Amino acid sequence: MSTDARVNPLTLATGEPGEVVSWDGNVLVFRAPRAFAPGAPIRLAITLGEGAVDVELKSIGSRRAEGDPLFVVRARAMNLRREARVSLDASLRSA
Repeated sequence: MSTDARVNPLTLATGEPGEVVSWDGNVLVFRAPRAFAPGAPIRLAITLGEGAVDVELKSIGSRRAEGDPLFVVRARAMNLRREARVSLDASLRSA
């Protein structure tokens, strides 16, 4: 998985903030204040430059490092439109 040095904020459908850790073209890894059980659907908006991309994901799993208040969530992209995938690839994948 590629990790990007820039911070890309995101907002969960529940309004909670988070940040993208990495995107490999299919799996998004992000940090958020809550965990998601494997298989749970996740809806969020990722801020990319001037706009945001709405994404539907399915959780692969979550974990929290000791002493870290945020969870690291791994999720697989579901029904991702071509335009959204191109935007995510251009902004989040390392060259």
